[in-house]
Amino acid sequence: MKARSAVVGTLLVVLLLSALYPIRQYFTQKTELKKLTADEVLLSQRIDALTELKSRLLTDDEIERIAREELGMVRPGEIAFAIVPGVDAAKKAAPPVPSVEAAEAKPAWYDRWWDAVVNSMTGMR
Repeated sequence: MKARSAVVGTLLVVLLLSALYPIRQYFTQKTELKKLTADEVLLSQRIDALTELKSRLLTDDEIERIAREELGMVRPGEIAFAIVPGVDAAKKAAPPVPSVEAAEAKPAWYDRWWDAVVNSMTGMR
């Protein structure tokens, strides 16, 4: 009698363990489906926004605004003015140029690395 209950118990455990993988796959696929559905909603919103932008960019007013602001174009008969910064503003805005002496004073990383390798092999530090 004990042998029969052991066999039945073993069969139940095997059935339970064999059912775990499909159950895990089911929940994994369900989670993936939720994620893909959320991505689909975001992408459809992005498509709607881009469609609206496309229709707005095809209007004459928007084309003229872009031509004036970004390309500096003017209509015939209009005069375009450009404000150029003064010499003092150009000096303040320009970053300092590193000198050649400063670049030569600090060796390159590979020179420092090679020196470290050579010093470690000779025992000098």
